[in-house]
Amino acid sequence: MKQYNYKPLLIILILLVWLSHFIQVLVPETGFDALWYHLPVIKAVIENKGLVYLPDLYQSINPLFSDLYFALGYLFLGELGTKIVAYLFALGLIFVSYKLSIKFLKTHWSLLLILLISTFQAISWQSASFYVDIAKAFFEISSLLFLYYFIFDGSVIVSGENKKEKKLLLISALLFGASLATKLFSIFLLPVYLLIVFIFSKSDKIKNSLLFLLSSLVLPFPYYLFAYLKTGNPFYSFMIHIDKLGEIGGNSSPLIYIFERITKLPYSLFELFLSKDYVSFIFLLFLPLVIYNYKKVLIKKNLFLFIFSIFQYLLWWFLPPTSSRYAISGFIVLTIFYFKIINYFIKENRNYFLPVVISIILSSLINFAPRLIVNVRSLRYITGQQNKEQYLKQFLDGSIDNNLKEWHFGTTLYKFN
Repeated sequence: MKQYNYKPLLIILILLVWLSHFIQVLVPETGFDALWYHLPVIKAVIENKGLVYLPDLYQSINPLFSDLYFALGYLFLGELGTKIVAYLFALGLIFVSYKLSIKFLKTHWSLLLILLISTFQAISWQSASFYVDIAKAFFEISSLLFLYYFIFDGSVIVSGENKKEKKLLLISALLFGASLATKLFSIFLLPVYLLIVFIFSKSDKIKNSLLFLLSSLVLPFPYYLFAYLKTGNPFYSFMIHIDKLGEIGGNSSPLIYIFERITKLPYSLFELFLSKDYVSFIFLLFLPLVIYNYKKVLIKKNLFLFIFSIFQYLLWWFLPPTSSRYAISGFIVLTIFYFKIINYFIKENRNYFLPVVISIILSSLINFAPRLIVNVRSLRYITGQQNKEQYLKQFLDGSIDNNLKEWHFGTTLYKFN
């Protein structure tokens, strides 16, 4: 990418992708979870001027740190406000992903990476819908960025002052704490952050790990306490999911489920490629390059990326239901890792530069293609060719119907013409 200046083209493509994502902000909310519990819960929080337990919606006792940002949007602009908050979280995620990627890649490669991850299915639709997975990913990537500063940079300039290493570690822990305070199952990520802190700390490994652990629990603790006071179990939702394992995981026995996932692990990349929650076929296409350059994985900075991404990959595979939206930060970091390994290969085999770049751009275009159909559908509503009822009718599928009718029309008995 040195020979030609691809930067303007990549920036234009990225802007077009995000203009496409913004179109979805302007249409009514149709996300299943958004209609089922996110919107009703924050509406109840606003009406009660504080956290409230809704027995019919067990999610009301989940950590609601990011939901409260959406509540602020709802307070000022209603449903549109929540979708704007989602879009801002998505832009924030792209920004911190770029900041992390340029620590490993040159500018053009980082822009190419941003183009690709901007078309990940989970990012595409959640950038305009009241889901908190992108907010969770934003906090996790931000935490990793400050961990990078702590481990490799020593100090950075913030507001014109040099911040000491411990403060960088503390900021990282608090940012990860925001993830813990956003989704209950983020607690499964705590071991990998502690492992990274322990492995890469230059000194005081145990003290640093303990500092990270205690600091990361500051934000989620009030939500754990609230759940305990209301249900007697700070992790009540876990029990709900375990009870529903047969429904969401395909097998009611946790041991049988885990055994089946272990035996099917070699096929996980194929499932990822074929899944409706698509990420990118480059993970499968360029796997031979990663295997070929396996020794490069052991380089300290690369190992930093690899440990986090492989841990998230395993969580994506083993935690039901299997969806890339639960491991967005992991797939972003895995993309950075892949791009870094690809760069090693290209330096030794420059003839492969163009095919590799074309493959990445092609993957982005393939990912983006379904969004064109979504845009056409949305523009019919935005330009007045359809009214709200006509637009929403397209989403009736037998599962979302009651939630959609209840939220948008106030009753499940509403009849569409």
